[in-house]
Amino acid sequence: MTAIGKPEAVARLPLSFNQEFLCMFDAGDDSGPFGPQYHVESGWRLSGPVDPGTLREALTDVVTRHETLRTVIVREGKSGYQLVYPPNTPRLDVQRCPGVSPGQRAHQAEALLTQVEASSMSATELPHLRAVLMQFDDQDSVLVLTTHHLATDGWSMRVIARDLAICYAARRSNSALDLPPMRPYRDFVAWERQHAATGAMAPSVKYWQDTLDGARLTAFKADHPRSARLPEVTTAHRFRIGAELISAVTRLAKAARCTPFMVLLAAYYQLLHKLTGVTDLVVPTHTLGRGSGMFNATVGSFFNFLPLRINLSGRRDAADLLSRTRDTCIGAYTYDIPAIHVFASAPDLMATAMQDSMTPVTFQVHPLAFVMDGTRVGNIEYTEIRRRLDPVGVSPQLPDGALWTLSFDPAGEVLGTLRYRTDRFNEQTIIRLINEYQQSLRDLVAEYDRLRTRKD
Repeated sequence: MTAIGKPEAVARLPLSFNQEFLCMFDAGDDSGPFGPQYHVESGWRLSGPVDPGTLREALTDVVTRHETLRTVIVREGKSGYQLVYPPNTPRLDVQRCPGVSPGQRAHQAEALLTQVEASSMSATELPHLRAVLMQFDDQDSVLVLTTHHLATDGWSMRVIARDLAICYAARRSNSALDLPPMRPYRDFVAWERQHAATGAMAPSVKYWQDTLDGARLTAFKADHPRSARLPEVTTAHRFRIGAELISAVTRLAKAARCTPFMVLLAAYYQLLHKLTGVTDLVVPTHTLGRGSGMFNATVGSFFNFLPLRINLSGRRDAADLLSRTRDTCIGAYTYDIPAIHVFASAPDLMATAMQDSMTPVTFQVHPLAFVMDGTRVGNIEYTEIRRRLDPVGVSPQLPDGALWTLSFDPAGEVLGTLRYRTDRFNEQTIIRLINEYQQSLRDLVAEYDRLRTRKD
């Protein structure tokens, strides 16, 4: 694989363990992690005068700073290497929409994000960053950034936005850049490989061998088998969980010595048990995978895949469920290692999920990182567009099944997205799952409250 129309590479680097893991799922076509639908997009509302020329220069500054945005992966079998190319200017599309009334602008911004979400982006075309600027007037704009998921993750998008805001302000004011210190992605690759070579990972490998002994990822019965070979389209259903229920979740987490994520996960375990009758549950989730904060300012593909195993046999009550969930999470996060090593420790983990009529479903909660919510940098105020509830036709590609993503909103709600493959699930099934999950969460909160009332 070579970069399209680009000069000679300036560096050849080994892959990270995460990149090696992604290579395992690539079939050399357009349906895997190297395909054009495997991307990440985020949007911001900009208040203040935006100059497209200066924005384009600032985008180039970001590409220069973060080398993963100008790196391609060369595959050799199930592995390969990285080639880093010199910086070049990202594509910036400018749309002027002077006729949109202030009351319709939020809807127009969401429609733009949905349109970008359905677009394609080649893994071989550099840089792995492009932007759309929609300008309503001289003081009100929307900026949507898209990157290929091979080069970034959700955390990275906010790093890019923060750095872009700083670079833009510096160029507009003709002042020196004041960016936070950053380690390049190649340093992360070197660090994790050195960490593995010293044997420091051995206790974690042993933990996963023991924890996942005999485990099978809990799979859903799909509406359509793989053998039907329906068109592989990923779509999404968005929803929100109201502030009143989330406030109760937060109170419950504090009372049960859990994190809010643990409460949300416990409700999901409860739903899975109800739907499948299985007591030995294994739910996959994603972690940041950025070490001990050393690479928080780095753009790259870091996320880890962790299977969270819990046994609900003999479950007594909500307090017991939360206690078991807490123990599961603490153990898993304590021994968080790259997914490629976790799977090596449990080679039969996916056996059930890969059956023709079954499919895996992943559950994740996004942390609030680098959120710019009314943040002023220079003469521009940036507010991330998080509240998106419009219907989605085409969403970034999933390898199979479905993916829950819950994000805490500073306003107090949880904003949810359930992405799914339409060749595996019907829309009615997805809507039912969302409704049943929210009911499971309400039931968990109510049961715990009854327990506390009896004790008091």
